Amino acid sequence: MPNLSKSRFVSGAQCEKKLFFDVNRKDLKPPVSTQKQALFDAGHAIGFLAQQMFQGGLDATSEMNGNWSLAIDRTKSWIQKGQQTIYEAAFSIPSGFAALDILHNQNGERWAIEVKSSTSVKEYHLNDAAFQYFVMNNAGFNPDRFFLMHINKQYVRNGNIDVQNLFHLEEITQQVLERQSWVSATHQRLVQMLVNGSEPQVAIGKHCSDPFSCDYQHHCWKHLPDNNVFNLYSPSGKDWQLYGAGVLAIDDIPVEFPLNHRQQLQVEGAKFQQSYFDKQAINEFVSQFIAPLHFFDFETVNPVLPVLDGTRPFQQIPFQYSLHVSDINGNIQDHFEFLPDPSAFKIGLSMEEDPRYQLIQQLKSNIAQTGSIVAYNASFEIGRLKDLAASFPQEEAFLQSLIDRFVDLLIPFKKAWFYLPEMGGSASIKSVLPAIDPQFSYADLKVNNGGDASSIYLAGINGMFQEEWTSTREALLRYCKRDSEGMVVVYRALKGLY
Repeated sequence: MPNLSKSRFVSGAQCEKKLFFDVNRKDLKPPVSTQKQALFDAGHAIGFLAQQMFQGGLDATSEMNGNWSLAIDRTKSWIQKGQQTIYEAAFSIPSGFAALDILHNQNGERWAIEVKSSTSVKEYHLNDAAFQYFVMNNAGFNPDRFFLMHINKQYVRNGNIDVQNLFHLEEITQQVLERQSWVSATHQRLVQMLVNGSEPQVAIGKHCSDPFSCDYQHHCWKHLPDNNVFNLYSPSGKDWQLYGAGVLAIDDIPVEFPLNHRQQLQVEGAKFQQSYFDKQAINEFVSQFIAPLHFFDFETVNPVLPVLDGTRPFQQIPFQYSLHVSDINGNIQDHFEFLPDPSAFKIGLSMEEDPRYQLIQQLKSNIAQTGSIVAYNASFEIGRLKDLAASFPQEEAFLQSLIDRFVDLLIPFKKAWFYLPEMGGSASIKSVLPAIDPQFSYADLKVNNGGDASSIYLAGINGMFQEEWTSTREALLRYCKRDSEGMVVVYRALKGLY
């Protein structure tokens, strides 16, 4: 008889076929990415830290070496002996299994507590908690109250982590009880599906990315052409409308189908390889640039647990930048970069020791007092500078002077003044760059995307980076440098139409 864990129940609730593949087609599952592994690691760290809210507990999974029967037996025995707090309490019923982060006896009430590294209660949190309650109740250990412990986004670190203020305990008992009929019916349906042993016939749909992006999308969506309707720029439901009407390819979209200007350019590009340039708009845009031009790019970490005093959970903390300086024609004159050792990020620093303060001081010497500062999607860089100004009020005037000089290189592509068919349905620089210059690539880089750069550096901050640092540091520098250099390439393309 199939035994559904909480994770498999949640998987099947999203899509029966997803659960079937989890059990029977593990060969289809892609390897865990660096970014996803970092999320898993952060979740484990948060779960361990949350135990400090209810100290003195026993861990049912301690030294069990994968033997969940031992954890289940321990949990039952400890409850019967009156143990006040149990970590990773494990319960099982026929065809069901669940491990709870914290089981706590509070003044005679049995509290079930699930820990999440988010800043609020999500719908899927309620569903997986409801399954845990279902298993506990049918195992004879129903909780009196159910809580979800999540991160308090207003928490500001000052010294060692203050778990009492880092976490927020939110009761969800009523929501969990209201879902019990649904859990029971869904559990029965999923178990029966696995017993039948046949792959469910489930059409693709919005469930493929809700609440999580499915690991098997590459398999279930393989019938779609490369340039399909789901690549339509900012579709707002038009993609599913077209798919429902049997239109799969961008170039098969009927001429009478209502599209906005940017979407129409994409369709015409797919059908006729037609480009589009609004030279007047581009002319007006490029005319606002003032030399020397400073092409600027930040890399950041946004850890669940703040890594510096004065910062909040999930706050974007800049750890690196690359800056190319050019004349008005885009001829590069200089390059600057900033990347401290990860060990520089720690608590108890003086202002002068804070790597963010050191970043500001280097900016003062790297950026001239005049000239445009150019970024792609500049709101991100501007947001980080505003954060720095809030953390270092004595530097606010300088940082605001930088903010006032920003020009956003995204604008001509977001507003569809400049379009090449190779851009497809994206205005991202990762789509714009290869369309403008097919020779410009990130493929030769060891680190070739911002998510990996952030995960690697955060692992270094947390002392969990296992590889050789010198070569990795060089890889991070090369990646960020390629980003700011790419902006120069984009600017030159705009300038060529000026």
